[in-house]
Amino acid sequence: MKIEINKLTNTIGAEVIGIDLTQIVGAGTKKMLNKALAENLVLVFRNQTLSRPQFRDAVLLFGKAKYQLLQQYLYEDTPEIGVVTNRDRDEAGDGKVLIRGHTWHTDHSNEEVPAKATALYGVSLPAQGGDTMFCNCQAAYECLPEDMKTIVDPLKAIHTYNSRFAPRKLPKRTEEEVARSPDVAHPVARTHPETGKKAIYVNPIRIEKFEGMEIEESQTLLEKLIKFASQEKFIYRHKWVLGDMVIWDNRQTMHQATKDYDMSQFRKLYRMMVEGDRPV
Repeated sequence: MKIEINKLTNTIGAEVIGIDLTQIVGAGTKKMLNKALAENLVLVFRNQTLSRPQFRDAVLLFGKAKYQLLQQYLYEDTPEIGVVTNRDRDEAGDGKVLIRGHTWHTDHSNEEVPAKATALYGVSLPAQGGDTMFCNCQAAYECLPEDMKTIVDPLKAIHTYNSRFAPRKLPKRTEEEVARSPDVAHPVARTHPETGKKAIYVNPIRIEKFEGMEIEESQTLLEKLIKFASQEKFIYRHKWVLGDMVIWDNRQTMHQATKDYDMSQFRKLYRMMVEGDRPV
């Protein structure tokens, strides 16, 4: 296979051309793909026809499968894989559609060892809309004013499952899931283990406060960092086409789904995560 890596924007995202993920991938190609993910933060594989086991095997090129919270969304025959659809309902009893992931976040940051990467594969898509947006938090860190870096560099944030200040509420966890993910502190300027570059590592859904700061001061700084990192110049917006598999580096990005589509049309994607490392 002759593989090409073509950038999708100047700052984030690349398209991988010339690979069939149902075929055996050699060690050299695997190394190249992992390097491309670290450098481009988001990789898009087009025209893939993947069963769930084939999707799992493709994602395993980037590391070991990571346990996912919210067991109700996992497949029994492929428990590494969850499903994301617009047919789920919220838990308030009002029948509203539960659109998971529609505000900026990074996956499982409330765990001691968060996910290295997350992958999605489109199975059923609306005629238009339902995009996924990604922002480059590593480039955002580089562009921070020096006085902001002075504040951010030594700072740690307290991550919980669902912050009381979160812009959306998450589904309830089982007692076992609660025990698996107690609150944890992570650095706000996170160093990537492969590139050595720092990224703004924040999550408006999970962060209660910054260590050493009062709640109000923490929320003001968090909002400022989210706004800075999600500027247009740092964003890649993926418009889904059937056959797309997208994987992204949670250590350097935030992402969000859009709700700009006809909810009567079915949107369904497979989801899988890769084990990561403790943030430093």
